[in-house]
Amino acid sequence: MVVSQVIGVGIFLTPATMMRTVGGLGPALAVWGIVGLLSLAGALCYAELTTRFPRAGGGYIFLQEAFGGRTAFVFGWMSLLVTDPGITAALGIGLAQYLLAATGGPSAWTAPVAIAAVIAFALPAIAGVNASTRLLRWTATAKLTIVAVLVVAGVWRATADPAAALDSGGTGTVATGLEALAGAVIAAFFAFGGWWELGRMAEEVESPRRTMPRALVGGVALVTVLYALISVAFVLSTGGRVAAGSDETFVAAVGAALFGETAARLLAVMVVIAVSGSLAATLIAAPRLYVAMARDGVFPRTFARFDDRRGAAPRATVVQVALASVLIALGTFEQVLGYFVPVTVFFLGLSAAAILRLPRPDDDERVFRAPLHPLPIALFLVLVASVLVLFALGQPRETFIGAGIAALGIPASMWLAPPETRRGRHQGRQEPFGGPPNGV
Repeated sequence: MVVSQVIGVGIFLTPATMMRTVGGLGPALAVWGIVGLLSLAGALCYAELTTRFPRAGGGYIFLQEAFGGRTAFVFGWMSLLVTDPGITAALGIGLAQYLLAATGGPSAWTAPVAIAAVIAFALPAIAGVNASTRLLRWTATAKLTIVAVLVVAGVWRATADPAAALDSGGTGTVATGLEALAGAVIAAFFAFGGWWELGRMAEEVESPRRTMPRALVGGVALVTVLYALISVAFVLSTGGRVAAGSDETFVAAVGAALFGETAARLLAVMVVIAVSGSLAATLIAAPRLYVAMARDGVFPRTFARFDDRRGAAPRATVVQVALASVLIALGTFEQVLGYFVPVTVFFLGLSAAAILRLPRPDDDERVFRAPLHPLPIALFLVLVASVLVLFALGQPRETFIGAGIAALGIPASMWLAPPETRRGRHQGRQEPFGGPPNGV
């Protein structure tokens, strides 16, 4: 699920951005390694928190336990109304654009195809966790195959034309200094985006102490290696030359070098497969937060229902699909996501920082303890703070508007949220989704 969630439309564009901003393989691999290491530190913190509080909701539960119900409500407000449906809409439109490119369909069909794609991938989530798991395994396997094909094709081309492969002089215009570093760090951070969503499903995981660290840490490590391999394939295919123009142009040049005239459609098909997994994973994980909020009485009680036999939250999934479809129809989802990305990053860091505020259990065989504490959370907060500063300097207007809109959750919490903060209610494993809703 981590691989399927993280590797989406950026499987090609993010390494392209990296190569174009830093202008070489060595610096690109260094950025991948550093951001990957810092993301691993965050994954260690989330692994501990999910085993301490194995309940639906992920960051929502961690924030509630550490900072109280109002902070958790603001996080849920942001996720429910903008972040989750916005990401779903973005993935749907990305899938539609590349699907139309692969089939030769008109761009005017983008919105209808995107809505149809969101609905189609919501069906396995509604059908249950077994159907969803099969889909995620297939897409994750397909993504690994795509990476293998790209790397093998790059090595084959380098072998066929070793002189070109050794040409690392570079051409075109690339950013330098702080501009290059900022662009590369932001691109790399968002390439890793989504691994934390697995925390929303902690209640449904068997043996969280064993499973969650392997899934989170192992998934982030695998994704780091995959992005590094794709960067290597790009260098081998282009002879180390960084072309001028857009990222899409660079990707097209890579495709043409690797696959010839069939590149455009073949790469489009690869992107469709990659985005399919991310869309499916998002539709599976996001509704678990709505269930948790409904249990706490801050969302309509009807959405607290969960089919524990199938492992599905159909009503909550329908809400996510409906909101995403509205964003797709309005065509403003990219702007909305831009406004809320810094706030999302802020709450990600805050939820992971719960590990500093909450007392750690001395010895509990059910709980995974992040090694070298508090070093992992310190490293992860460095990454979060760096991304926030880069956004504040590069996009101050969007950052300010996003923070203001998220802050509207504070007065909303006074109206919708119960007065108690419920701190400490989620210690240990609680009722499964099919049991009596807690706090309702």
